[in-house]
Amino acid sequence: MPSDFELVKISLHNANELVNMKNNPVVDSVLLAPVRALPIIGDLIDSSTNKLLDNYQKEKEEELANFILKNGTLITSSMVNDVEFIINFNRVIEAIRRLATNDKVEFFGNLIRNGYLSGNHIDSNLFDEYLNTLNTMSYREIQYLVDYKLYCEEKSKNEKRNSKKIKGKVSYCRWGVFSRDYTMQNNITRSELSSAFMRIKQTGFVDEIFETESGDVDEDLHSFNSLNVESSGFCIESSFLTFFDIVLKLEE
Repeated sequence: MPSDFELVKISLHNANELVNMKNNPVVDSVLLAPVRALPIIGDLIDSSTNKLLDNYQKEKEEELANFILKNGTLITSSMVNDVEFIINFNRVIEAIRRLATNDKVEFFGNLIRNGYLSGNHIDSNLFDEYLNTLNTMSYREIQYLVDYKLYCEEKSKNEKRNSKKIKGKVSYCRWGVFSRDYTMQNNITRSELSSAFMRIKQTGFVDEIFETESGDVDEDLHSFNSLNVESSGFCIESSFLTFFDIVLKLEE
């Protein structure tokens, strides 16, 4: 790791280190108070909590740094002196310190690697949106969406192989067969899967598809003439494909 980048990391950590969770008055008075009331444990909480949290945070930060810099990622002096990069790097550090688990650390690392360290300079608005998406989406929701994408691609590949087509676009709208197969394989209900995708819909990464038994869309009023309107599932939008390439795709 280049020494100049290491110095920037150290200065960022020292200048912008988050307030320790234990020192948060809400956590201290509401969450830890009942634990302190227990015999013996209450006496140990003050000495052990700080060390436990600090070690866990350092572990996540180290994992992030190792992931960003793996495979000889080049850090140039222009990057180190890029104020936007420095600020956004620190925002990523803040985000991973708030994670309860390490599941999404590599995704945050990808955002830095592919946004700034791979010969690209991500648009600041896009960085904000992707960072917010990683903060709000659960790891399970991300996994559902990735699995849906991979399922669609595998189905399209099999169809091309069977029809002997050389080229053909991937169809990312296979909800019916995906929801059937996926729920059976993963022991979840279709209702649970649909609920997760309804939340994912808020990101703009999927679009909900509707069907009617009768009647058409009123083009003037943008409404259905029939009351029998039902959701038939979800299709992946192109915006997720870009998000996947920048944030979720992991090097093998």
